Amino acid sequence: MSDELLLQNRPRVLIVDNEERLVKLYARLLSIWKYSVVIAEGSGMALLEDAVNKAQQSRCQLALVDMRLIDNFDEDDTSGLELIELLKPAKTITVSGYGTLQLALETVQNRGAVDFFVKSDDPDQLREKLDRIANRTCAACKPMEIGPEDILDSAKKTLFDSTVPVECHDQIRDALVRLFPNAEKLHLEKMNSTTGVSSDFSTVPRPRSVILRVYEDELQPVIVKLARRAKVNKEIERFNKYIRGRLVGQYKPTLESYVELWDIGGIKLSYVGSIEETFANFISQGSIEKIEQSLEHFFVHTWSDHYSRARDVYNESLFKIYCDVWEKDWVKRANEFVMPDPTEAMEAMIWEKSGADRPLDWLRLMQELEGSLNDPSLVQETRIAVTHGDLHADNLLIDDSQHGWVVDFERSGEGHALQDFIELESDIITRLACAQEDFPAFYHFCLTITSGQSIDDLSYAHETLANAETQKLLDTIAAIRRLAVRCTGIQDIRQYLLGLYFNTIFRATIVSREPKKSELRAWMLASILCHRLAHWGDAWPPAGWSDLSFRTEES
Repeated sequence: MSDELLLQNRPRVLIVDNEERLVKLYARLLSIWKYSVVIAEGSGMALLEDAVNKAQQSRCQLALVDMRLIDNFDEDDTSGLELIELLKPAKTITVSGYGTLQLALETVQNRGAVDFFVKSDDPDQLREKLDRIANRTCAACKPMEIGPEDILDSAKKTLFDSTVPVECHDQIRDALVRLFPNAEKLHLEKMNSTTGVSSDFSTVPRPRSVILRVYEDELQPVIVKLARRAKVNKEIERFNKYIRGRLVGQYKPTLESYVELWDIGGIKLSYVGSIEETFANFISQGSIEKIEQSLEHFFVHTWSDHYSRARDVYNESLFKIYCDVWEKDWVKRANEFVMPDPTEAMEAMIWEKSGADRPLDWLRLMQELEGSLNDPSLVQETRIAVTHGDLHADNLLIDDSQHGWVVDFERSGEGHALQDFIELESDIITRLACAQEDFPAFYHFCLTITSGQSIDDLSYAHETLANAETQKLLDTIAAIRRLAVRCTGIQDIRQYLLGLYFNTIFRATIVSREPKKSELRAWMLASILCHRLAHWGDAWPPAGWSDLSFRTEES
């Protein structure tokens, strides 16, 4: 093993002391003890500032901090204790030449240090303290088998960008060690590993999030989410506020533990029942009867308390409601997005003949008119409820009894009562319907889902919908919409389609590379939704749209 690789596998310890002699001694000892040493430099406040910067830059797991960093002879100098909180998530051992039992207790119990070492004590005691803490927190010091390696490598690529040094990618293993302190072996699986359905879209842009099924030794699996540290903090807050003790029945996860590291955090959730697959996979394999059963169980039973507490709002901008949930970054992203030419998904002559509106132009108009009487998204009455906030078909899990339950609560909170139904439908359309090769069937599928006089009315019919897969997706969407009406009491198809329009734009603008066929079709759906909403009250579909002829083969 090379010296560089050896250092990468060593826990990183920050040394903060104003005595150069002791710094050199600690550094020599730590190197002998197989630790990687990071030294804070400077004097006075500059030493404290450098300590914080060095800890962050090197993502130190441990810290050795002298209690008096400004003036060794000032009894009131406790600057090292003030540094403990600033160095987190590094675990700090406080060092002092003036140790007393009372000071040790104060340091550990009230200041957040993990231990206390008196400088006059035997250095072997310091090693014992460091090793004990490292064995609980650092994968490099714990004999735990974690794999397979390809999933860890994939997680690194997802969670870290070029700003995170390669040697600090051990945060993934460290997070798992802290979440499973008693494990000898962890077997990892991707949550959607059973499905052939892949997604290039997400209802929220989550470029740095990984959800895993984790088997600890011979125990039943649990769910682990690894994500950016701020995202994990946000999810913990929302879980405690909106999920803990608020879902009905037994089909809900329990938050078992969580950890925070420098760049990432981890959440450990209990499994519910015997999970066979994600809803995305279940749609492709299950019967429509079983699909309806699983949806009904989740919406009508598990999430029922939130719908029972929904409140009415009047003369409200739906655009504003969705911006409050997603924040306005999605609008900024849409404003900067260059929409691909939808004619690439179908013959140019046919698309020009349709005369469909351009969806991003309408969104910009909505932004300009937000809150005014001319706001196109203004609705006379709607309902606000606690929603999951990211109910795509990989966050909805199905057990072997067709019971549905959810994970990933980062965006849970108050929003449009129809939001979860719309997001699940949007995911089905974007991933499953858009990916099908039968373009005429998809085109008439879009006309169908934008028709009707109420949410649960899919009245438009066409012979191309005889395609069995397309018809099954329509039956699933019909079931979702019936449940939407049943759970929220909202019948207004216009606000449902507005939510679907926002979701389609939200998802499609996440993609920044060369668009694939399914993504181009999503833009065509956005155009159809935009045209329907911008010309509300006109006959649907517009004259000539049902009779468009298509080429027989697509390039």
